[in-house]
Amino acid sequence: MSQTDSPAAEVIRSVRDRFPTDPASQRAIDRKLERRRGAGWSPLTLPQLTAAVRRLLEDQIGGTDFDIRNPAWLTGGASKIQMSFELVTDADPTPQRLLLRMDPPESLNATIKTSEFEVIRAVADVLPVPQAYWVDDEARHLPEPGLICGFVDGVTKPTVATTGQVSGLGTNFGPDLRKPLGDQLISSLASLHTIDPTTWKSDALPMPAVGTTESAFWQLNLERQLWLLDRFEPSPIMDLAANWLARNLPTLDQVSVVHGDFRSGNFLFDENTATVTAWLDWESAHLGDRHFDLAYCSQDLFGHYDEAGGHFLVSGLVPRDEFFARYEQASGLCVDPERLRWYTIFCGFSSTVKTLATSMRIAQLGRSHQDVLLARLEGTVPILLGQLGRQLEEVI
Repeated sequence: MSQTDSPAAEVIRSVRDRFPTDPASQRAIDRKLERRRGAGWSPLTLPQLTAAVRRLLEDQIGGTDFDIRNPAWLTGGASKIQMSFELVTDADPTPQRLLLRMDPPESLNATIKTSEFEVIRAVADVLPVPQAYWVDDEARHLPEPGLICGFVDGVTKPTVATTGQVSGLGTNFGPDLRKPLGDQLISSLASLHTIDPTTWKSDALPMPAVGTTESAFWQLNLERQLWLLDRFEPSPIMDLAANWLARNLPTLDQVSVVHGDFRSGNFLFDENTATVTAWLDWESAHLGDRHFDLAYCSQDLFGHYDEAGGHFLVSGLVPRDEFFARYEQASGLCVDPERLRWYTIFCGFSSTVKTLATSMRIAQLGRSHQDVLLARLEGTVPILLGQLGRQLEEVI
């Protein structure tokens, strides 16, 4: 393994000192690099993973006789190993269908499972989410960090769709589904951002201070660390973006629960009723500025123009101007143009870190079961860099 594949301890310390982030994010980065020194991805069998799940359940529900039935692989997503199974206990002989979400040796997103687990549990009374049951954040029982949640039925795109082959990228839902799903996109985001998390006490969910730039500072420095540690070569436009973002950090007006990956492809819906059955992929969730989700969801990468070509549809569902206006009405929160612009540029920067640096590094090292898909994401880099360049031209 070369020096660039596994940065030396002094390099890691230097990057950490230059770009300090919040404790939870730093823990995620440190663990990512520590685990990189271990074995790469090697295929698991269903019996091997089932045995690991059994060990986790024995630890969590010890003293209860149980059986694991019908384990099966699930596809989808760029960063998780997923297995469904049925749990039967003496107390409840009715099979309960559950889902294991486990990291590969190195994930596209540097996160910790405890954050995901705690947020899912905290928002369950407000949004449809899978029920979170158990977490193994330190991989004491599972091969890698993972959590077990309830299985939810639904699809991420119309079954007849030919667009959006990578989950959520440009999916066309069609005119009939757009309005009901678009309504739920807006109402769900408004409900999420109006949860009051100020009484939450968790090391996994650090809370930035209102009236400061701490929230944006943490998020930017997380990405700057990943960029320097994962990239193959420098990029002038990425340096330009990082420097502009650092000089123009926005002030936080209210702490919100931020999903971090809120978009099409990350919700399940019932095609017959056009009802969202669950919001998924909470691994990047954190406490911070709502404009993160607003900017992220409305990126060009996740939407497309309507059939007439006159309106860009946020996540393929709602015209962009309408999306922001209706969000303000539903949430009672303002959409500040300056903060939205900062987070829009930040989201372009972050997406490029993931595609041009992290996904390529993981694929090169054979650190994931999704190496082919991660390598394929490089195809979005010219789009992302072009968009980032145009956005910077408007502000510099």
